[in-house]
Amino acid sequence: MDSQESTIETGDDQEGSLGQIKVNHTVVSTIVKMAAINVTGVLAVGGNFVENFIAQISSKESDKGVRVSEDEAGNYQIEIRVFMEYGVELAKTAETLQMIVAKQVTNMTGKPVANVDVIIEGVKMADEIGEEDSQTSE
Repeated sequence: MDSQESTIETGDDQEGSLGQIKVNHTVVSTIVKMAAINVTGVLAVGGNFVENFIAQISSKESDKGVRVSEDEAGNYQIEIRVFMEYGVELAKTAETLQMIVAKQVTNMTGKPVANVDVIIEGVKMADEIGEEDSQTSE
């Protein structure tokens, strides 16, 4: 098995199975990022705001800010680096992020998540995203 892919158990591994189902870790990374940006108080995942803004509106896939691996039992281990909105309760927002990411990854892949480590890279005002974007395009 490739270290960048994980096999999903379908529960139908008896006779008649058509083969294995594998999920690339970049797919899991995308799930993590999509779940994270929907958490209130999380402004961006990894990188800087401009890179994240461009990545979110383009079709370009990026693994910046998310690392996915597996433990000995095959459970996902996730590390996510985020920027949070100034004024939010950091620990509470990070805990919410952990729960939502773990639930979404498990629901979509059928594989359990052993841990979600959140690294808060910084805090910004929500309106700073647009300001940074306009400064780099000049």
